[in-house]
Amino acid sequence: MSDDLRLLVLAEDPDAVVSAIERRFTGLRITTVAQFDKLAEAIGSDPHVAYTERFQEGPFPRDVLFSQPSLRFVHASGVGVNHLVPWDPARVDVCNAAGVQDEAMAQFAIARLIAMTCHFFRYHEQQMQRIWKRHDALRSTGGTLTVGGLGRIGQACARIAGSLGMTVHGVKARVEAVPGVARVVGPDDINDVLAVSDYVIVVTPLTEATRGLIGRDAIAAMKPGVMIHNMSRGGVVDEAALVEALGSGHVRAASLDVFETEPLPATSVLWGMENVHITPHNGIMMTWGDYIHDAIEVFLANLDRYINGIALENVVDPFRGY
Repeated sequence: MSDDLRLLVLAEDPDAVVSAIERRFTGLRITTVAQFDKLAEAIGSDPHVAYTERFQEGPFPRDVLFSQPSLRFVHASGVGVNHLVPWDPARVDVCNAAGVQDEAMAQFAIARLIAMTCHFFRYHEQQMQRIWKRHDALRSTGGTLTVGGLGRIGQACARIAGSLGMTVHGVKARVEAVPGVARVVGPDDINDVLAVSDYVIVVTPLTEATRGLIGRDAIAAMKPGVMIHNMSRGGVVDEAALVEALGSGHVRAASLDVFETEPLPATSVLWGMENVHITPHNGIMMTWGDYIHDAIEVFLANLDRYINGIALENVVDPFRGY
């Protein structure tokens, strides 16, 4: 099968991806694309398989990609696939790189919460101004954390938080027991756990079901003085409602890695808020090179399964978004 297989590589550094593929497989017919706007020119190769990275700003060329009737398997190098929705799961399998960044993203999230509770950001600002001033740190031990989204990353967050002495609640589409999580609720009952939580981590994928999950009502239901870290997708959190809550002090501080519009416009009020800490959608504690290396390995394992007629792993349901 590999001798007849046509493979498309849409990546920032396609040669590196091809090198990794050719170290494991021979005889593949590979077409490479390094720019989104060049995909239409290359798609005529009638690929069976596509390896894709979302490495440029702007719309992903999903319509061009899925226009090919020959396409059977698409690999997304990240976890989120909302840029690929919709697709016909009866015709093509879309798989993601779930598992690659679980620990790294969880470490990033917990580190950001600790940085806020211990005033690390404020102390750095004081250092730049040569100011010697102490601030009372908040205790994370004994605190309560709600994790919105209990997939692999959310469960890793729960495990790390538990090891720090925190009580963890979680929100999950299908309510079921999760190790290390004291209480699991469905989206309809999210306010119940938000009301008793000192910290909130949002890590759910963006789907039609989760869009606006952390909306005005949910934010109002949060415990006064709550701290939030959002590393899901911007559309999950109502940005305007969050800005209001940050301004009033109802939300003490927020660490934001994702936004409704990306890159975050220079005109956004979030840039100037002292209790907001911004990162440019890169919430992983590992280098990009290490991440892509691991993501390619996930793809290669699935490519081997595809070639040998074995069921793929990390297949995403387009209706659930994960």
